[in-house]
Amino acid sequence: MKVEKILNNSLVLSKDEAGHEVIVMGKGIGFNSKQGDTIAQAAIEKIFVPNDQRTKQEYVRILENVPKEHLEGIHAALEQLKGRWQKEIDDRVFLMLLDHIAFAIERTQKGITLQNKLLHEVRTHYPEEFDAGLSVVDDLNERLAIHLPEEEAGNIAFHLVNAQTEDKNMGNTVLSMKMLKDMLNLVQYQLNIRFDSRSMRYTRFVTHLQYFIHRILENKQLHTKEVFLYEQFKAKYPHEHKCAKAIASYGENMSGHAVTDEELLYLLIHLARLTNSEE
Repeated sequence: MKVEKILNNSLVLSKDEAGHEVIVMGKGIGFNSKQGDTIAQAAIEKIFVPNDQRTKQEYVRILENVPKEHLEGIHAALEQLKGRWQKEIDDRVFLMLLDHIAFAIERTQKGITLQNKLLHEVRTHYPEEFDAGLSVVDDLNERLAIHLPEEEAGNIAFHLVNAQTEDKNMGNTVLSMKMLKDMLNLVQYQLNIRFDSRSMRYTRFVTHLQYFIHRILENKQLHTKEVFLYEQFKAKYPHEHKCAKAIASYGENMSGHAVTDEELLYLLIHLARLTNSEE
């Protein structure tokens, strides 16, 4: 393989034997390299093979936006996970986990903690996935000297569960699907955007809505005291705030439970992140 383009110190674009463009990851692989250089086989840690140009751009965006030290730490932790986990983790799941964990680290460093009200259920019903998630959290905390909470083990477990099956067999499935569809339509209408169902940002937002819907249907909502943060986001993102309020109102009508300000805050955070990416 030869270097086609250097993305950063750890990432380069290349082509495989069939002439398909690939993203090659390796510690220091782009350092002191130039276009046309041969990539040493020993330096290659992972090769991502995008299906098309859109997917390639999505992969590059995610990989480039993760800080170098975090990228290497997360990659190492996920490779350790693959060594223990007996089920397949394909490129898309790998990148979704990388993207989720990078965002979790960012939240943690900013002092924002998202409680996982389903932590007990995950630990009880998906023990293998939870243990795998916990091993990743422990690994990252040691590698990066951070303090990811146990809740993130539950979130990682959900990604592993979702990677294995489309059918989650949870209560209120039909209602949850209708609510998810209606909320996504509401977001597109309110914010005048169109989703790409193949994109990582769409999948990330859908995952948050799935958690949100489950919490309000079970009336197990988030309860924190991030009032100042909520007021900051409300002032900075008025359109997203209006949309979050509309989603909350719909959720209240469907579930019969009032949506807390904390849930509104995290809806607002995810909507702001979504619209900031829709450029």
